[in-house]
Amino acid sequence: MTKPRTTTYLRGLVMGAGTAVAVAACGGGGTAGNAAADLKGGSAVAAAPNTNVNPQNAAGGAAQNQAAAGNPAGSAPQGAAAPANAAGAQPAPANGRPGAALPPPPGVPKPGVPGAPAPAAGANFASDVGVTATQINIGIINMASANRSLGPPIALASQRMTDATVRYINENGGVAGRKLNLVTCDDGGDVTRARACYEKLKTQVFAFVPSETFVTDTIHDTLAKDKVPWMSWGWFKSEYSDPYMFPCHANGEREASNVAKWIANNAHPQTVGIMYLNVTEDIHAADIAAGVFQQHGIKVVQRIGQEWDSPDESQHVLAMRVANPDAIVSFSWPAPVAKFFHDAQGQNWTPKLGFFANHLTGDPGYGTLFGDYIKGHVTTITSWVVPGAQGQSSADENLPGLKFWEMLTNRYTGYDIVGIHTKYALGHHITQSSIACTRILADVARSLGPNLTRARFIQALETQSFDTGMGVTLRWPHGDHGQEPYSFNHEYMYQWTQGDADGGFGLKRLLPDPVNA
Repeated sequence: MTKPRTTTYLRGLVMGAGTAVAVAACGGGGTAGNAAADLKGGSAVAAAPNTNVNPQNAAGGAAQNQAAAGNPAGSAPQGAAAPANAAGAQPAPANGRPGAALPPPPGVPKPGVPGAPAPAAGANFASDVGVTATQINIGIINMASANRSLGPPIALASQRMTDATVRYINENGGVAGRKLNLVTCDDGGDVTRARACYEKLKTQVFAFVPSETFVTDTIHDTLAKDKVPWMSWGWFKSEYSDPYMFPCHANGEREASNVAKWIANNAHPQTVGIMYLNVTEDIHAADIAAGVFQQHGIKVVQRIGQEWDSPDESQHVLAMRVANPDAIVSFSWPAPVAKFFHDAQGQNWTPKLGFFANHLTGDPGYGTLFGDYIKGHVTTITSWVVPGAQGQSSADENLPGLKFWEMLTNRYTGYDIVGIHTKYALGHHITQSSIACTRILADVARSLGPNLTRARFIQALETQSFDTGMGVTLRWPHGDHGQEPYSFNHEYMYQWTQGDADGGFGLKRLLPDPVNA
């Protein structure tokens, strides 16, 4: 184990090439309690019923897991982000036009018209579901108890960092006289359990914030009936067309288009092979990339579907070797990709131009698992600026959102990952999404004052844009939250390389950035 450093960050750790992948996790700062019990202050966990049904075949019926409450570890370092809006998500006029307004969706009051009668001016009151005079309940549904590839290292990492964000906001003035209260429900990676979680929380929370759950692709009909705002993790394209979902990360299909264009214009392969996870979203991503390659005269010579927990990738490596593409493009999951890398190394084979992969392979802790094989051979696209990358401008390194993330780690969560102390300890890409959108929720709720309602909150999200301080400005235009200007048209490319003085693994920023013009 290398000596921990304070200037580099965890964005992922993958353990055991044949067994599991751990993307980012952070110690401490967890949640405790029961949502059905007392919702006053702190955070709460609501257990979902275990149905042992998993339509996504991701991870079925795992034991329930509740994170213990963590203790703050010291105070914010010098130069950390200031409280509240100083380094947070800053609202800006939609589409860059001051005062730009869009027609409100059905059921949303016009600007200046309250959604519910308010008491005396300046006094907070119970203005909507999940809102009291002193508290705003926000919810997450996640897969914290799913298998080792999905649960504690991924979902629990995001939960802990969201909890840390909530604690920081509450300790620094709250939200216009109210405190945030995070209520969680663990679905174990099971969509049926996730729906039960939703039914439990929809009458308890004001809104949902980003977390890892497959139900965001299937809950749209129910969400439309209940009109609950959900700031989601963005994996599924369908989230962008749901008027009540506000995705906080790029969807896989748009990302596939961006990376394929970048490869065609900058790497110039004549042939490519494509790997994809055998789920609908990634199959579509592979199809979109293949279409882009065809437009550029690049031949797809092999396509391989992978499973979540495939026991062996040696036959897939052999199939790629026979096809002999100039480059391999991956729209898959870290566990099977890690096995592919290890089996390719065992066969002493690498495609001439290396590998290009989706954001799931770009979290820096992966280097520990992938090994020296990846250095100089694996390039990844991601939606957010990665802190600590080589060749990155000081302006990007000092983005206020990244400094805020570092402060949360130092102050609340610490540098332990599933019991392992490592030099990388911030989290992963959905951790960034969680921080950004939890802060946006707080900022918007603060601006709405005592009369905080779901309808007014939705209207505010759809008529403003929000600088996250992490290289992304989020926008959700009314009518289609994925329409132009799409939030993630501008993404980032990083290549695995030799690490710094400790001989570890590093990421190097590659230019130009992918821009979907």
